[in-house]
Amino acid sequence: MKKLTAMLLALAMLLSLAACGSQPQQSGQDNVPPADAQSGSQADPAPNNGTPGTPDTPDAPAEGADPQMVEYYLGKANEVAVTDTHVTFTHDGTGEEISIEKGPKNVAVLFGSLTCLWYEAGGTVQLAVGGKSATSLYKEQIGRDITQDEGVTVVTENSSGTSWDVEKIIGGKPDLIVCSTGMKGYSTISGPAEAAGIPVIGINYDGVQDYLKWFKVFCNLNGQPQLWDDIAQATAEDIMEVVAKVPQAETAPTAIILVMSSDVLKAYTYGSQPGVMLKELGGVNLVDPGSEGAATSVEINLEDIYALDPDIIFMSEFGDTGLHTLEDMFGADPVWQELRAVKNNRVIALEKALFHNKANKNYNESYRTMAQYLYPDCEF
Repeated sequence: MKKLTAMLLALAMLLSLAACGSQPQQSGQDNVPPADAQSGSQADPAPNNGTPGTPDTPDAPAEGADPQMVEYYLGKANEVAVTDTHVTFTHDGTGEEISIEKGPKNVAVLFGSLTCLWYEAGGTVQLAVGGKSATSLYKEQIGRDITQDEGVTVVTENSSGTSWDVEKIIGGKPDLIVCSTGMKGYSTISGPAEAAGIPVIGINYDGVQDYLKWFKVFCNLNGQPQLWDDIAQATAEDIMEVVAKVPQAETAPTAIILVMSSDVLKAYTYGSQPGVMLKELGGVNLVDPGSEGAATSVEINLEDIYALDPDIIFMSEFGDTGLHTLEDMFGADPVWQELRAVKNNRVIALEKALFHNKANKNYNESYRTMAQYLYPDCEF
């Protein structure tokens, strides 16, 4: 009897491993959205706009990669056109196509994660954001506090733009300004910069597709096109490999992703960065407003969580919040102890660097980590 039990267990393990690496499951939502989905739409490469040279060809997919998956992840990057002298792309602030001359010499990047991406893509900045949050990010992703580098001037202590000294920024005489459209800074600086003849790149950076697009723009502006193959393309191919290994299953893993915001417990929707990863990896987010353009997070309480009873509870860690926050709030409550995720020890912290911050070249690790949490019996 013991021998038979052992044989059955071995067979079950083999079947479980065989399921890993099959095509992504269909769990009531496409694992990889179709080409006309908002975040994965692809158009023909941007025209040359009369600048010298010939636009490059779209980036070639990895051999054997699923064409729909390639289009989904690389569609935005393939819209970027590069000539001998200019890089042409769609401006997120205006929705219009613009061309920027290669080789800017005095660059202002006024958003922490975009500064990290600029350095990753072979550049340096001369006018930068300082402050605790930004410098912590620089140390984490660049390896040092770049505000201490020779030739770098801190022009603001925050990325929001609410207290920017426009005269100080313009007075630094940048030949290019890069900032986020998600903050007030873009509306603060774009008018004065235009009047001074300074080009501004407004960026909406929501996930890996945007990372790939802007990496391609940045590395070519910085005269480092080889970094696309070495870093960004490699990251994209690794992500697609992870997604392709998601197993088929009769029942997709269900989850909620919790986060503390201004001392209020919220749950991330599919519109959030970790929510997008969860969806692309075949998981089901039980907190879904079900409407396009909905908020990236909604308030939630213990009664809501109990009613949903997910397989996995993720806690997005940043600042001083983490799993200890949930333990302090709910640990002694018998309702919390009855949750399936709590009973099965599947309350999991999502590392700040991979899921809260823009992970940049480490997005592949974000996807691999999330996939391993969702499918612990598979190897990614």
